[in-house]
Amino acid sequence: MSENNENDKFARLRAIASDEASESSTQDVRFWSFERDGDILGTIQGTSSFKHPRFNEQHTMTVRLADSNELVSIFLNDWLQEGLRRKQAEVGDSILIRFFGMQPGERFNRYQLEIEKANPTYPELDTMKF
Repeated sequence: MSENNENDKFARLRAIASDEASESSTQDVRFWSFERDGDILGTIQGTSSFKHPRFNEQHTMTVRLADSNELVSIFLNDWLQEGLRRKQAEVGDSILIRFFGMQPGERFNRYQLEIEKANPTYPELDTMKF
């Protein structure tokens, strides 16, 4: 796909990827707020969890942003966690999370989750005999 293709949500990330080798591993990580900061486009760097005294175990993901190379930490609600599991997201994969907020009459925020595998596998080919 062309980097100028508007339908290619990862074109900008692909262009930045060639410069990623010179990144610093000592960057600070900033907490990302979808309400304040908007959508996420970047590369998954890792996940973690912590025990919240009121809300029990909480999960987060660290993402290196495609635009700025900044490291950010995002809170993973149940819907995002399930989407990441279904799409088998891993460290190194490209991620796009679009935030739509709450729609009138709804009680939950809406998101769109897209994952582009860094190393795609094709299990259906593993079972074929050639």
